[in-house]
Amino acid sequence: MALQMLTNVSIAFIYRDAAFKSETTSQTHLGETLAVLEEQGDWLRVRQEDGYEGWVARFFIVEKPARWENHTFYHHGEQISWIHQSPDSQSSSIRDITLLSRLPMLDQQRGWVHLLLPDGVQGWVKNSPRALMDSVDVEQLIQTALRFQGIQYHWGGRSPKGFDCSGFVQTVYGLNGIKLPRDAYQQADIGTRVDDDFACWAAGDLIFFSERTAKISHVAIALGDGDFIHASGFVKLNSLNQEHPDLFLEKYAKLFTRTMRVL
Repeated sequence: MALQMLTNVSIAFIYRDAAFKSETTSQTHLGETLAVLEEQGDWLRVRQEDGYEGWVARFFIVEKPARWENHTFYHHGEQISWIHQSPDSQSSSIRDITLLSRLPMLDQQRGWVHLLLPDGVQGWVKNSPRALMDSVDVEQLIQTALRFQGIQYHWGGRSPKGFDCSGFVQTVYGLNGIKLPRDAYQQADIGTRVDDDFACWAAGDLIFFSERTAKISHVAIALGDGDFIHASGFVKLNSLNQEHPDLFLEKYAKLFTRTMRVL
C-alpha cells in the first residue's frame, strides 16, 4: 500500500513537475489524504482523493497517523476561518481553515469545536459545520455556486482562495454530493448531452467551451434562460442570451461547444 500523507496547511498547491516554477494544476485541502507515488528530494508525487496526480512540496504535508480515521470528523462550512489556540477569537491563531477541510473533532464547547490537526497540534474553530448532502437539490446547488461570486480566478485553484473554471465546478458539485473529475475536458464526458439551444437547458447543466483547439478549455454552470455562472477573472455571471445585454458576451457564444446534464 502506498505511503499516505495528510495536507497540513489550509491549501497547498499541486504542481505539474517537482518545482515551484512549474505549472500549478490543482490544490489540496487541510486534512486531505494523499497517496505517495514517487519521491524526488523535497517533493512528492501524490494522488489526491479525487484521483488527480501531481507534485507537492514535502513541507506542506505530514505522514498520516495510524489511527487518524478512528475519529468523528468535523467538516468545515465557512469559506475561510481561523483555528485558535483556545475557544476565544482573541487567542493566538494557529492556521487558517477553508471550506472542504475535514479534521478529527475532539470536543465542543460554547459554540467552538476542538480539532486535531495532521501534525498533532490541537486548536479551536468557531463551530460552523458543513451539511453533508446525501441527495441532490438543484436549488441548493445553484445557491452554493452563487455563494462564491467575486472569488478571484487562480489557475489550478479549487478553494475559496481562488478557483479555476473546472475547480469551481468540481467544488460546487462536490459540496452537493456529486463527485466530478478535476479538469473541464474530463467533466465534459460526464452525463448526457442536451440540445444546443439554451432554451432546453436546465439549471445545473454544465456548459462547455473550446478555444483555439477542439479540446474543451472552459466550463460553466447553467442557471437558466441562457445565463450561467463561471470562474473567469473571478466567479461571475454571464449569458449566451442576447436579450440579457448586461450579461451577454459574444465571445462565449462563439466558443460554445456543448452542454451536458449531470443531475
